[in-house]
This record gives sequence, structure tokens and C-alpha cells, in this order.
Amino acid sequence: MKLGTYKYLMYTISVFEIFYSILDILVSPIIHSYGSAFLVLAKDSEYISKDILLILDAIYCGSFGSSMGFFAIHFVYRYFVASGSKLIKSFNDFQAIFWFSIPISFGIIWGSVSYFLCGPNITTDQYIRNNILEAFDLQISDIIYIGPYFYPKDENGVHYIDLNHVSAVLINWALLTISFITIITFGLKCYFKITKLVRNSRLSCKYQKIQTQLFYALVTQTMIPIILMHLPVSTMFLFTFFSKDIGMLSDIVTITISLFPAIDPLPTLFIVQEYRKTIFGFFRNLIWRVLEPQNWFFVSRTSQQLSNNDINF
Repeated sequence: MKLGTYKYLMYTISVFEIFYSILDILVSPIIHSYGSAFLVLAKDSEYISKDILLILDAIYCGSFGSSMGFFAIHFVYRYFVASGSKLIKSFNDFQAIFWFSIPISFGIIWGSVSYFLCGPNITTDQYIRNNILEAFDLQISDIIYIGPYFYPKDENGVHYIDLNHVSAVLINWALLTISFITIITFGLKCYFKITKLVRNSRLSCKYQKIQTQLFYALVTQTMIPIILMHLPVSTMFLFTFFSKDIGMLSDIVTITISLFPAIDPLPTLFIVQEYRKTIFGFFRNLIWRVLEPQNWFFVSRTSQQLSNNDINF
């Protein structure tokens, strides 16, 4: 089976998810909501300075944005393949830089607005100080964080809207919207095109089959981040914007985001028949190699017992 440029796209996404996993280990982020504050926390480390840890936290946030871009171009690519568009050539050679620059740009924008507009400040420190001590038994000096605090108080104790934090969230929501519109548009176009291809008897059954498998894998692979990342984070932002404190339930978001890199590759590996056969074949051979010495030992012992029985007889 020849997958052409698709395998390089999958390689890139796989490397990105490995990077995301390593970053998750280094930062060990905790998603925490308190009142009108929504924060990505990281505990102070003796091995990493606070300045570096803050940058890593911003990169972690930016990686979330990059994932939005990857989902979008994945659907665009699948539609180009299914429709036989000449634009598929734009994914080859140096032209592919344009497409791969999209998720990189998403990540840079998301990470930058998180770092420069939603970084630590005295107002947020004062607001979350007691809550952090109560929830995690940590002093504010023991953590770094990135995240919006929508409604701080002024010197007179009156709430006002922090425009920097609201702007950051609106920019990030714009990226989310672009990603979702792209996914929905090209996903529907891809669905109708593949449905038409499957009904076309002139095409080989193998081509029809692989196109259908790749599309269902793509749909399933997109549902995973929606369930594990988009919906939990969007819900958290919504509750925070309306100053609804959900307390320790925000820990669920930390868990679901951490699960994403491990689960996301599975649909492609198990839905696409060629990948599935390769994986099962690898583990079948591996298990046989592990058990092979024991099999020879079992056969040898059985032969020896039979020989002894013959002698005794």
C-alpha cells in the first residue's frame, strides 16, 4: 500500500504528539479554575528555573493551539486526496512548508498571547493565593502559572474587566473557530466525495476501501481531541467567564489533556487494515519469539518423558 505524502503528514503529527508528551512530563501542568480565573499551573522544580518553567508552560499552551492547526490541515489533505485535486501537489517537497507553517503559526500565536497577556501578575497572585494554599497546600511562590483572570478588583474593590485577558481568550477562540470551520467544511466535502467514490464501480475495491478506512480513522481521530480537549477546556472557560467556581472538577481537564497524545494515534492504527495487520503481526511474532525457548524446553521435556516411559515399559 502506497500512502504517499500522507505518511509524512502522519510522521509529523506523531513527532508533534511525542514532543507534546515530553513537554507534559517536564511541566506536569495542573489545570485549575477558581472564580473568574482559569490557570495552567506548574509546581516549582529544583531542576528547572522559574523563568524557564514559565516559558515551557507557555509552549505547552501553544502546543494546544498547534494541535488545532494539525486537525485542520489533516482534513484539507484528505479532501484533496479524495477529490483528486491538483492542489495535493502543494503538500510535496518545499511547498509543504506552507501547510506545516499553519499549525506552527497557531502554536506561536496561542503561546505568545498566553505568555505576554496572561502571565503571572500581582493582581492574580493576590486573588489565588489563599485558594492555592487550600487546594494544593502550596504557597504562591511555589508555583508558576499562565491563564486569564477576567474580573479583578480595583483599589476601591470594584470589579472591572481585564482587557488583556479577554483579548487573549478572544484570539484563542478565533483560532479554535478557524480550525472547527475548516474541519466541518472539508469534513463534509470529504464525506460526500468518498461516498461518491465508493459507489463508483470503475474504481478498484482496494482504493475505495482504503479511502473509506482513512476517512473513518480521521473522523474518529478528530472526535478524541474534541472529547478530551476542546469540550473540557471550552466548558472551563465558560464557567470561568461567568465566575462559576467548579473547584476540584477542573482536575478532570488535566487528566483528559494528558490522555490525548497517547490515545490520538490509535484510530489510524486499528481502523486502517494495513496498519492493523502490521501491528498484530509484529506482536504475534514478538510473543512467539519470547515463548519459543519455552516451547523448545516443553518439547524436549516431553520427548525425554516419553523415552523414559519406553524404557520403563
